[in-house]
Amino acid sequence: MVEKETRASIQCLRTDRGGEFTSHEFNSFCSSHGIKRQLTAAFTPQQNGVAERKNQTIMNMVRCMLSEKHLPKFLWGEAVNWAVHILNRSPTLAVKDKTPEEAWSDIKPAVHYLKVFGCVAHVHIPEAKRKKLDAKSFRCVMLGISDESKAYRLFDPTTKRIVISKDVIFEENECWDWERSPEQMKPDLLDWGESEEERNENTEEVREGMGSSSSLSSEEAPIEGRVRRPPGWMQDYTSGEEFSEEEIQNLVMFTVASDPTTFEEAVKSEKWRNAMNNEMEAIEKNNTWELTDLPTGAKTIGLKWIFKTKLNENGEVEKYKARLVAKGYSQQYGVDYTEVFAPVARWDTIRMVIALAAQKGWNVYQLDVKSAFLHGELNEQVFVDQPQGYVKKGDELKVYKLKRALYGLKQAPRA
Repeated sequence: MVEKETRASIQCLRTDRGGEFTSHEFNSFCSSHGIKRQLTAAFTPQQNGVAERKNQTIMNMVRCMLSEKHLPKFLWGEAVNWAVHILNRSPTLAVKDKTPEEAWSDIKPAVHYLKVFGCVAHVHIPEAKRKKLDAKSFRCVMLGISDESKAYRLFDPTTKRIVISKDVIFEENECWDWERSPEQMKPDLLDWGESEEERNENTEEVREGMGSSSSLSSEEAPIEGRVRRPPGWMQDYTSGEEFSEEEIQNLVMFTVASDPTTFEEAVKSEKWRNAMNNEMEAIEKNNTWELTDLPTGAKTIGLKWIFKTKLNENGEVEKYKARLVAKGYSQQYGVDYTEVFAPVARWDTIRMVIALAAQKGWNVYQLDVKSAFLHGELNEQVFVDQPQGYVKKGDELKVYKLKRALYGLKQAPRA
């Protein structure tokens, strides 16, 4: 790297007699590149005083950094890299009015990103990699700067992995609690019970743990002293007696079965069959359509059932609603519809009217038009398929011609 940046070749290399410098491979490399070797005498580091003194400075910094944040010794290599990074951006007597980095690159280095080595860092978790109730960040230990990216280099003690991220918040006065186990360091999670995937993973972990005992280190606890996971029937459970009535109602909101997404799923339940019957009665009552033959050249628009469980303010089931909607996305402009603009009151106007009524002491009334879209008249000829589950026997090939608007049509709000 030095040769490429300076365009000057190394002519002489002075080192101690460490095994890495006296190996046959290293000697062959130096010979092939024309590098002259100089080795210090045994146990005489003063013969390479400049390098040895700098090594002493670096190692003193490493000891201080590891001690200050109570870091394990296996992070000493990361500490060396960070110490060198800091020294290259610190003033020195060897270079007047410049740092080593500036003297080398002619660029004044930035130092605003420097953080305390080993401090606690909170790494942001992208929204795509977390669920709705998951934590938005996880804790790591700051190691330095990545050589490959404009980001920080961090260590996750829980997973024992290196993390590279630029979205980090630091607590420079905080230290990682290395006395705690990885399980204790994980954030509290909502207990939704053990899924089938987790049960399979646990089974695989048990099988892997039944290998040869020779792979266990001396620091691991013997079999007799291990804390075993209790079976499912011995785990703590909640009786519900400690919940208030209001809390129970709130829990009911989360335990209501999910709404069906297809007709085949809904037709199996009587409550949803009744909901569909009510929707069809409302359509027939409003004279929304008429059964007819499809004219030559005309196309039909498909229909779809939408199901929704409606809750009241207490979280209780108020009713089961089935809505028959048209697949308006298949409509063609100029054929099935023209204008779609619908005059709707702005929220600012509604707020102004309510504020004026409150000031004048007027009464404000609110009403809801049942199946409001079914009251709008259509100017275009629109044909739809017979709804699933309500196909007229003997007239299976016929279609409905709409007289009034139907939910899902592009012109329904305007009608």
